[in-house]
Amino acid sequence: MKSGNKILDVGCGDGHFALHIRDKFRKTYGAEISKEAAYVARSQGMFLSLIDLSMSLPYKDNTFDAVSCLDVVEHLLNPCHLLSEMYRVLQSDGQLVLTTPNIRNFRNLYQLIFRETFPHTSSDTFVWGGGHLHYFTRKDIGTLLENAGFKRITFFINQDQFLLSKKRNVTRFFTGEKIFGEWFCGSITVSAYKEF
Repeated sequence: MKSGNKILDVGCGDGHFALHIRDKFRKTYGAEISKEAAYVARSQGMFLSLIDLSMSLPYKDNTFDAVSCLDVVEHLLNPCHLLSEMYRVLQSDGQLVLTTPNIRNFRNLYQLIFRETFPHTSSDTFVWGGGHLHYFTRKDIGTLLENAGFKRITFFINQDQFLLSKKRNVTRFFTGEKIFGEWFCGSITVSAYKEF
């Protein structure tokens, strides 16, 4: 992720991600719906807005150098609205980093085809399916980002998974990065930029 003056973490939860990137930005902002999580994030030094993410973000246009949105869009009735809002609040050449579960993962397809049950893409148990309302492939996310105006859309693979599994290393070697990301990663990680 690029560095800069201000970052907004959309759906920041307790601010855990912000702790890992706070040395890259002068000010860290968060938008969160949970009062309890927002209280924890605020206590860690985030400038926080308590907001329902289906509404407009309470920030001016072109405010942030970067925006992160980690495992949030799958919980929203209208993820397109949030993507447009994140685009709006980014400065020119601002970067969005977004993650969401990958429904195209072979484990999910195996469960659907052979076990005849819809896969759960969340370990959250507080509501059915972890509260996921939408399911995405890389192509879905790429199309939504393009429709919101984003450019330079690049998908990434979490490299930490290869430290734990030799099978994953071998699979990636034989399939290549693109196919591995499409079929063997449980999560979609993407970077996109706002350009004028």
